[in-house]
Amino acid sequence: MKVVTEQADAEFMQAFFENEAGSQHDERRAAKIQQALTTAVGQKNRESTLVWQHAITFLALFVFLYAALGASLTLDLSAGNASHGHKSIEYALEAIPVLIAFSGYFIAILYLFHCKTSARRSESWDRAIRALEAQDPGSLFTAVNARSSGASDYSSPAIATALALFIGLTWLVIYNYLTFTTSGVMGSVISLFISTMTYVILDIQLLKPTHNHAAPAEPEKEEEKEKAEETRTPPEQD
Repeated sequence: MKVVTEQADAEFMQAFFENEAGSQHDERRAAKIQQALTTAVGQKNRESTLVWQHAITFLALFVFLYAALGASLTLDLSAGNASHGHKSIEYALEAIPVLIAFSGYFIAILYLFHCKTSARRSESWDRAIRALEAQDPGSLFTAVNARSSGASDYSSPAIATALALFIGLTWLVIYNYLTFTTSGVMGSVISLFISTMTYVILDIQLLKPTHNHAAPAEPEKEEEKEKAEETRTPPEQD
């Protein structure tokens, strides 16, 4: 069977093996492929397990927030507080459902970003495994995926992302409806603006790159250049 290597996979394999080229490295190359393949499959399975564990944690938190929201909506705001003139307490009780709804919306955004990140990492591991198996005769992972592909071959990360999007939209509707019932049209417009800005700010903040561990290599290069210049023999003076 002829193996077709995509450009991105070819670059991945070249970066993975670096200077290991030529027939004298074939045995070492094959051993490295097997080790990397075992590591990649194990890491993919581990991350898949973590994804569903995190999903269960988020769903349990959402169930708690839904229950808290339902309990807060059953509060009797007309008994006792207004008769004693404590209007601030009444306003605080009215704000509880709004705060719970905004908290649910905030957590739903984080869950959506988490699902997108998990989907991207899962796709990266799949491509890495396919690229490694393309260099090995026994492409079990690729063969199983090709056999299970079809019209009903839905992606689990895509399902989780769709669920997170639905939960986020639900909390957004609840949050805007509660602000509309308590503050009118102006409050609903303000809440919609706050919701949009919250999503944008979180998106920008979470997209910031983390510190690259390869960055400290630059000072080492400078030191190597300085040492090389020091070891050079000075030119003879006339």
